[in-house]
Formats: sequence, structure tokens, C-alpha cells
Amino acid sequence: MSATGHGMHPITYLGDEASAAAFSLAGVKAHAPAPGDEHAAFAQACEDSKLVLLGTRFAMTLPPNALENALASLAPLVAIIHDAAGNPAVPDAAAKARRQLGID
Repeated sequence: MSATGHGMHPITYLGDEASAAAFSLAGVKAHAPAPGDEHAAFAQACEDSKLVLLGTRFAMTLPPNALENALASLAPLVAIIHDAAGNPAVPDAAAKARRQLGID
């Protein structure tokens, strides 16, 4: 359903299972997608939600261009947040460079 449809969720969280469970308890639509399903889950969340929160490790599984475009977009708002493992919301520059070069 599109972002203008009646099935729109205000907030969706995508990330690790522990954080997804916590967000679900708070009434947020939350998922811990299986490996390989991350990009499809992200695309669906962007279609169905006003705000998409991504755990750090989950965000690192997305194609860099897709993630950067989503972060720059105003609709929906997309943010990377700490995950249950305590990974920082903003990866360091060296990690980003390794990911973009395909070394990581």
C-alpha cells in the first residue's frame, strides 16, 4: 500500500531482533529481516511509513547509494540509530570507505 494509503504506519524500525522486539512493545511496527531480505524490507518500509528507523548493522547491509538517497530524502524520514549491541548510529569514516570499496 502506498504512503498515502490508509495502511500507512507512522514509524517502522528495521534492525536486530532484540531492538525490534523492544520497538514492537512500544507500539512501533518493527522487523528483523532475514539475511538477503534487507533491501526488500527497507523498500517496503519506505513505501508504508512516515519515519523509518534503521539499526546500525541493518543500515550497513543496504546498498550505499540507496541508503544515502533515503537519508537525504524528506519523505519518508530515515534515520540510523544505535542497535541493541551498542553499535554507534553513525559509522566512522574508515568503515564507510571500506564498505563503499567493497572491502568490508
